[in-house]
Amino acid sequence: MKAVTSNGLLKDVNDNFAEISPVGTVNGLGNLRVARFLYDGAGLDSAGVSNLTVAAHPTGVTLPANAIVVGGFFDVNTLFTSAAGTATIAISVEGANDIQTAAAVSGAPYSTIGRKAIVPKANTPESTAVKTTVARLITCTVAVQALLTGKLTGYLYYVEGIPSA
Repeated sequence: MKAVTSNGLLKDVNDNFAEISPVGTVNGLGNLRVARFLYDGAGLDSAGVSNLTVAAHPTGVTLPANAIVVGGFFDVNTLFTSAAGTATIAISVEGANDIQTAAAVSGAPYSTIGRKAIVPKANTPESTAVKTTVARLITCTVAVQALLTGKLTGYLYYVEGIPSA
């Protein structure tokens, strides 16, 4: 990486970005990326459907093909509720329940405000990471019963991988 100087600020920065290349094109430095997504019961999903309904709700955030999710968390901003407390929410990328297993809103992790762990763990990426086979939408799936309230913001840490044979 080049030192950024005041004389060539834009050129130095541009040269540094050129040195950081996607994994699939050259070996070298890459980036740990963060996919931030919002799931808000008061809104609509990216398909225009109410997020309160029993359905799979795409968040509008797409991970690229061969992305390897190595960690992250989600933050419950507003408590999730349903009429009988039996609604479940799962978060997925590549397959069902791969980020957060379906859990009832009346219990952990959705029944309290704050940050919550997800399945992929940064300290065990070899066994818990999730790799996309094609570009995939981050999806929150509501089952059993419609929601009344709730909102979360998620953060998935990922690296750009290469196709596996």
